[in-house]
Formats: sequence, C-alpha cells, structure tokens
Amino acid sequence: MALPKIDVPVYDINLPLTKKNVRYRPFLVKEEKILLMAMESGEEKTITDAIKQIVNNCCLEQIDVDELPILDLEFLFLNLRSKSVGEIVELQYKCNNIIKDENGKEKNCGNLVKFNINLLEIKPEFDTNHDNKILLGEKLGVLMKYPNFKSISNISEDDGGVQSILKIISNSIDCVFDDDNMYYRKDISDSEMMEFLENLNREQFAKIQNFFETIPKIQKNVQFKCVKCGYNEQILIEGIQNFFV
Repeated sequence: MALPKIDVPVYDINLPLTKKNVRYRPFLVKEEKILLMAMESGEEKTITDAIKQIVNNCCLEQIDVDELPILDLEFLFLNLRSKSVGEIVELQYKCNNIIKDENGKEKNCGNLVKFNINLLEIKPEFDTNHDNKILLGEKLGVLMKYPNFKSISNISEDDGGVQSILKIISNSIDCVFDDDNMYYRKDISDSEMMEFLENLNREQFAKIQNFFETIPKIQKNVQFKCVKCGYNEQILIEGIQNFFV
C-alpha cells in the first residue's frame, strides 16, 4: 500500500528586476540536505550550485535559473528559505575593536557577537541614478541586461582583473544602438564587442560602470553592541552566502 502524499503550501512572489511572477513550494528535507552540505563545504561555487538546484526544484513552473538576473535568483531564494525554515536567521560576527589587555598591549576584542536578521525585511533598493539605457553620445548608446550566473560562469579563472570586467560588461550588453539601427548582442561576435568596449573613452566607460555600481543588491546594514567591550559597530552584510554563514 502506497504511503499518503503530504500536501505542501504554494506561494507567489514577484521578482524585483524581471517583474516575473513565480509560484513556488517550500523546500523539503531533501533540499535542506543539499543546502547544509553546501554550507559545510564553505566553497562559493558549491553554495551557488546548491541554491540554483533548490530554486529549480521548488519552482512550480519552468524557469531557467541560469538566465535569471542574480538579484532575482537571490531574492527568490531568500523568500523560499524564509517559508521553508523560518524568517529569522542567526548570524555571528567577531568584534574587531582594538582593546588593551591586562598588560596594556593592544589586541582585537575577538568577542563573538550573535544577532538575528529577519529575511523578509531584506528588500532591494533601487538607486534613482540607475538606468539600463546608457547614452554614450548624442546618437550612440547601449541597452544593458542584468548579469546572471551563466554570464559570470563564462569568465575564465585565467582572465585578469580588467579582462574579467570587460567580459562581464560584454556579456551584459543587450544591444548597441545609434540613430539608424539596433545592433543586438547575439549578432555581434565577442571580438567585435571587445573592440567596441576598448575604444570607449573614460567618460563613456564610467557611464557603463555606473550601471553595475547602482544595481540593487541583497544587503542589509546591521548595528550591534559588543557585550564584552561595549563597542557599537555597524556592518554591511552583502551577498546571499553571507546570510547563512
């Protein structure tokens, strides 16, 4: 005789960047096991892969997690985790305030401060200066799309700092336009796109950089007081992995 099926609730969420409405179920023991094993590894790629797998398992409609903007995927996972495990996450931070020991020598306080964060209070804030349409001249401009894990994963470990930045920008351009035409990225070779970027002047390149600098992020400012040394500190927690360390 087959065991009875367990009913699970279904939730809806509107993703902040794509504005896509997604239906999902809470993750189950099998998904929680995936997450715990990834967290124990401490490796960023393993954690990212686990998050993508869990989101893919729990979404009730076809969704390509690799194509989702990183913010949308992180926001979806935060809400998924809050509905599955609980809204409150306990984090800990080692106080780095400089104090003096009994011999008068300076040292880090080192006290482990614990505090709680409500995941449902984390809302991405949109900068008023943020725009995905960037004018590079009177007639020339680019339309940007938001980075996703697929575009980031295409960056080779051998790429240097500047080369990595250029590749991320190249992968995030949806089209180049002028007065007469729209030149879509899918029709432009990587070498052509790289040549286009390398021929921008400093002001034009800064405008594109501003797009990335003002993209909404999963982050939260936390204030706390160390009970050992009494130091008041404010820290910025940013990136999905840092909410579960």
